[in-house]
Amino acid sequence: MDRALLDWYRRFPEGWWGYHWMLPTPMSAVEIVAAGSMDARLMATLWAVVARRRGVMLASEAPQAGKTTTLSALVGFLPDETIGVFLRGWAQDMSWTDEIGPERGYLLVNEMSDHLPIYVWGPNARQALRLAGAGYGLGATMHADSLDEALACLRDELRAGDADLAGMTVYLQYSAYRTPSGMYRRVEEAWHLRTDVTGRLAPVRLAELEGGRSPSLTGAQRLPVPPTLSGDGGRSRRDLVHDPEAYAVLAATLGIGAEALEREIAERAAFLAGLEQRGLCGPAEVAAAAAHYPNLPASPAPPDSHRTRGALA
Repeated sequence: MDRALLDWYRRFPEGWWGYHWMLPTPMSAVEIVAAGSMDARLMATLWAVVARRRGVMLASEAPQAGKTTTLSALVGFLPDETIGVFLRGWAQDMSWTDEIGPERGYLLVNEMSDHLPIYVWGPNARQALRLAGAGYGLGATMHADSLDEALACLRDELRAGDADLAGMTVYLQYSAYRTPSGMYRRVEEAWHLRTDVTGRLAPVRLAELEGGRSPSLTGAQRLPVPPTLSGDGGRSRRDLVHDPEAYAVLAATLGIGAEALEREIAERAAFLAGLEQRGLCGPAEVAAAAAHYPNLPASPAPPDSHRTRGALA
């Protein structure tokens, strides 16, 4: 294992990768886009959101969709002065909030569920959502087959309020399953969570898969591997359709104009494409380059012949 990759693993605490017996090879934002899990526009949008320390929730009913892999890549987009706070388990200990305020703190939850003791649930998860609603950043994953299912779970089991849920800012809905031709894993919907003028949660859909989502996989979260379907119905070749009006709402939440957000998304997407063209595709390389955005590295780096493409976890 090279030094850069070893340093990457050291950014995350023990148990971050969940039940895996062997550490999965991480992937960068550049590699995730190249693998087809999401398009460049959505990845650039996530970068714009995380760069402002806003929340993201990545959800999939089935395992191995790529949630933790993507969240780990997004950590590299946090501002340098950010203090990452890794939560684990059910026990609630928020004494750290006396020293770390929402202007620096970003909560990281590798999974919000009761599946393993190291995962975040109960009082700890409830308080994490409340802190997100109070202005702390939150990056997390969970198991759910739709936004409605996720919201119902967080409301009913964790008693999350509308302001708490709006603290997630962007919600991604993945679908993952096996087919005779290979593994299918994609973001099929992206939502912006926010409250309206009355304080009620009023989600807007940023993007949806052309032609509709994959079949429901409710119940697959308890399986050790994704279920097998006869095919993906051509969805792996379909585009995400983005809604400009929804992006304008997101821009208002982020405190900028709609046109300014569109320019920023285009610039960040071009930056990631520029890294790929220069052969800077590994997680450590992309994180290091992103710290100097919008300035791309001056010269191309030689390809790393020892690096192999990772598998989404």
